[in-house]
Amino acid sequence: MKKKLLINNKPYELEVSESKNNIEVRLNNKTYSVNISKTTFNGFHSVLIGNKTVEVFCQQKAENHFILWIDQQTYEVKSGEALSSGSSEEESSIIHAPMPGLIVKLNVKQGDSVSKGSPILILEAMKMQNELKSPRQGIVKEILVKEGTKVALEDKLVTLE
Repeated sequence: MKKKLLINNKPYELEVSESKNNIEVRLNNKTYSVNISKTTFNGFHSVLIGNKTVEVFCQQKAENHFILWIDQQTYEVKSGEALSSGSSEEESSIIHAPMPGLIVKLNVKQGDSVSKGSPILILEAMKMQNELKSPRQGIVKEILVKEGTKVALEDKLVTLE
């Protein structure tokens, strides 16, 4: 069965087929062989994609709306009715913790101008440092954490205006 998705607001077509030992994922006509571990560590799954192992964390935000953290990258995935409900300006103005962890470094201060994709801070989780980037262009309105702060999943970290 084919399914239409938005991944970070870009359209994709997904088709998944399963066998006893693995899953075949076809994303925009590119095929991947995927094997997902049955066990998790703090909510993370080890996933073998081809010959590469990555750590994956998935959080469901709403029906047909997920946040995936794959190998230090964050992806927003929408399908079904969620496709038409684009993210609001308010949602894209708040940077949330995509996973529990420790704020290692703040790369911005209040009043800084940032562009889309600018590094905002570094969050350490499972001994890996993850650079969180700005979802859009704006000005740092408020920083809600300090270096050394432990954060939980979905904690508000930074707001933009």
